[in-house]
Amino acid sequence: MESDYQFSEKLVLRSVMDQVQRAGACAPSLPEPQTLSAEREQLLDQVANVIRVIGDSLDREPRFNDMVDGFARVADRQSFQMLVDKVFVDDTTWGKIVTLICVIGKSIAKILADFVSGVVSWTLDYFRDNLQNWICSRGGWINSISSLARYSFEQDFGSSSSLNSLSCGVFFISGVLLGGLIVWRLNRCS
Repeated sequence: MESDYQFSEKLVLRSVMDQVQRAGACAPSLPEPQTLSAEREQLLDQVANVIRVIGDSLDREPRFNDMVDGFARVADRQSFQMLVDKVFVDDTTWGKIVTLICVIGKSIAKILADFVSGVVSWTLDYFRDNLQNWICSRGGWINSISSLARYSFEQDFGSSSSLNSLSCGVFFISGVLLGGLIVWRLNRCS
């Protein structure tokens, strides 16, 4: 029974990662499942391929896509529980299990793609609407490298340690978002 749970865990994680990668979204950090024997890994590959084929077939069904879109918009533990209660209300079948795996994988891919593109869009809009003129008036990014190299937080925020902590946090998060944007754009272009 334990080995079947490990197999299920690895199958779900693999299917989710497959859907996320196929959607071109940034792959989330997921738990690392325990390794399986070579025989079980081979079986896992076969089952994962079957799920991929079934998922591709389901993609052509408007009702399936509507279900994925609906779930992705409201995804939380309660809506997940409502979904599985409805799916497994009468009985449990392999088809329902595979469909659930497909719905979850595709929903996660949609949520990530929407979230990443949303944050990138917000950031780019803010740059265009609020920062671009300031950047251009100072010679643009290329001409600012020397200024950036000697930049001091105290220059803008004084010497208050709480403001320094806040500004460091803001700049760190901004750097992470900008780095994510760059990696995302490079991955989409390649």
